[in-house]
Amino acid sequence: MPGRVKTSLMGRRQRHLSGTAGALLMAATAVLAATPTLAQEFSGAPIATDRAGNGTGDRVTAFDPARAGMGSAGDGASLLTNLHQGPEPFDINDNRKRRPNPAASAALAMQAPASAINATAPAPFNPVTPAIGQGAPETGTGTPGSAAPHLATPPAPASGAATPAAASAPAAPQPGSAVAARINELVGGHLARFAARPADQQAITAFYGARAYQPVFTGGTSVTPLGIAALGAFAGAASEGLNAADYAVPPLAAHPSDADLADYELRIAATTLLYARHAQSGRFDPARISRDVDPSPTVPDPLAVLALVSSAPSPRAAYASFAPQYDEYRLLKMQLARLMAEGQGVSHATVPGGPSLRPGDRDPRVPLLRSRLGIGGAPEDLVYDQFLADAVREFQRISGQKPDGIVGRGTLAALNDGQGDTVAEIVANMERWRWLPHQVAPTYVMVNIPEFMVRIVVNEQTIHETRVVVGKPENQTPIMSEEMQYAVFNPSWNVPPGIIKNEMLPKLQADPYALDRQGIDVVRNGRIIDPGTVDWRRGSQGYSFRQAPGERNALGRMKFMFPNKHSVYLHDTPSRSLFSRDFRAFSHGCVRVHEPLKFAEVLFSVGLPGDGWSQQRINGLIGGNEKYLNLKQRFPVHLVYFTTYVDGRGQLVTREDLYGINAATKAILGLDGPRRFADRGGVPATR
Repeated sequence: MPGRVKTSLMGRRQRHLSGTAGALLMAATAVLAATPTLAQEFSGAPIATDRAGNGTGDRVTAFDPARAGMGSAGDGASLLTNLHQGPEPFDINDNRKRRPNPAASAALAMQAPASAINATAPAPFNPVTPAIGQGAPETGTGTPGSAAPHLATPPAPASGAATPAAASAPAAPQPGSAVAARINELVGGHLARFAARPADQQAITAFYGARAYQPVFTGGTSVTPLGIAALGAFAGAASEGLNAADYAVPPLAAHPSDADLADYELRIAATTLLYARHAQSGRFDPARISRDVDPSPTVPDPLAVLALVSSAPSPRAAYASFAPQYDEYRLLKMQLARLMAEGQGVSHATVPGGPSLRPGDRDPRVPLLRSRLGIGGAPEDLVYDQFLADAVREFQRISGQKPDGIVGRGTLAALNDGQGDTVAEIVANMERWRWLPHQVAPTYVMVNIPEFMVRIVVNEQTIHETRVVVGKPENQTPIMSEEMQYAVFNPSWNVPPGIIKNEMLPKLQADPYALDRQGIDVVRNGRIIDPGTVDWRRGSQGYSFRQAPGERNALGRMKFMFPNKHSVYLHDTPSRSLFSRDFRAFSHGCVRVHEPLKFAEVLFSVGLPGDGWSQQRINGLIGGNEKYLNLKQRFPVHLVYFTTYVDGRGQLVTREDLYGINAATKAILGLDGPRRFADRGGVPATR
């Protein structure tokens, strides 16, 4: 933290743009300056209940384009002004010249020559359809660097070999190959020694059976270049926020026997599957934290993993491809490398509580405050001077507080809570990047819950960002990924059961017309009824509550739909004053968007390209009955939870752990105390 504060004080103010080339360059420069030998490590190319929500209570199925209709436009809402001769619609092609992915360029620049380990690369595979790994939500996507969409086992090396055999009918070992015979023996009855998961065992059986049990990680009496790449990935697991102890392979004997080589071969193969699964989709099932942690990690197919690493032109790049390929993950990885190189992760002395400190005050805590922020000064100097105040303001900025320079309870809590191991914070957040789909979509919307921000990202470049209001700790916005499909203008609000029971029923019991004054109708059997005729002491079963479109509607004038089982979405709000606050966790789970008209314009520029949806045209849809607008181009919406990330200036930023998810991640990984080994399989709830 001290180094970060001092560096940032000399930097210039910039907008936060996720994954910008500038941030990558700054972070890469810092890492390479600290430890040039680490440069070669950064190469590579590319796993139902009613949840809390702001609950509309709507159970909306996927939008049907054939039924999409546009109603007549009415009067605009007072906030969404009529632009008349407004500017032209947002056009991504005019406003941003598409340029190469900066992360890809950085990775290529730092990649070691492939010739160093490619001298005897294995023969390429024949593509066939892989088996799906047991318990995997979906088949692994492979990586952007792999050419074949479906990879499986290689052909047997003997001349005239047949098509790779299935696992149920493996090819016989080649005559005279003692190591192959030993592998055949181990695969036939001892695989549980190497791999616990049945899916991994089946993949190993199919892989080696199809190649007549010939080894790929070992050859002769030593390790092949592919084996060296595998062992290098395992040893360097810490650079990916993993623990190398989870992938330890005992060393090969100096003069190994055939049995030793066969055993070593299968250990590397099984450890490759474990490493790929952990690097790509995480080390535990996120659902262990809570039912609102419901992401979509891409668990790699084990047979495809073995196919990829043994056929890739660069085995080293193949292993690197299992890690998340998002630019912001790479930025965290660079920060982790810097801290590891500097031996950081130390704790700081606690700054005691007391009266708020303001610039110009004298206080015995000032030397501790200077030490905590890395500001030099004499121990006897108790004056809170301007230089220290600047450091405090910068700390407040990166910790998500109002940068007023006043050291009150909130700033003290952030200072003292952040005194722990920064490495652990980075590792926990890197783990949550594995919860996203492995394939990076060309366009996506990302809401970072602890940051209270939403961004529209194209080719890993942010083209629009704005503030959001997210769920309260008792009504958490879920962590998930779904597809943005359509927008609704002038939406009705169907109040969900949880809000009816916990918030509205007590009001009705005190005053039957309390909701009527908010424009909320009570509906029974499809008809609006007089709430004064109901005995609300007997509960609300059989009644539904609906708020018609209008200025007072809880959803505002528009909502952006990505249908999901949590019944959450992005929407406008009449409570617009909340966007001016630094802390913005006030909803029932849905995400309220600041300046939704501008957000819609940019969203439609990528979802309805070429249709000319300017703010003025969108404003014409506001008023009257509900209207639906289906997107031609759909893209994912990621609701994510990153408490530590790198901003556009290359600074490491920390936000409050609103829902305790970061603490839970650290606890499960053993980052908050005793070391825990990651699960090696066999238990459905783990990876």
